[in-house]
Amino acid sequence: MATETYLLLSVSAGTINDRDSGEPIVWANVEVVNTRAKSTGRDGNVAYGSPRVKLNLVDEETGKPNIQLAKRLEHAKCYGQPVTFEGVFDVVKQKGEEKISFIIFDAHFDAKPATKAAS
Repeated sequence: MATETYLLLSVSAGTINDRDSGEPIVWANVEVVNTRAKSTGRDGNVAYGSPRVKLNLVDEETGKPNIQLAKRLEHAKCYGQPVTFEGVFDVVKQKGEEKISFIIFDAHFDAKPATKAAS
């Protein structure tokens, strides 16, 4: 299993019913910042991928969105903190194009809530 560390920006998860079919739509994802630059190998040039990335939280056993992991991240109050995610890289379709994405199965964090600075 691969691990990647990102700065956590937001967590989104829940269930709603589709208006037309009435079927539940379930989602769980995070928006993170990729802080690492990659060298292109051309004359020392450096390139960034999109610094903001939206990644899916998936239950490894069921393959469905992992709302419990989203709740753990929410309760940990680790926004703006580095979080190490475990998962796999997979090819996904986004807007008709195939792209590589990191699918998240678990997260490890050592975040402490921000405290007010002493005056």
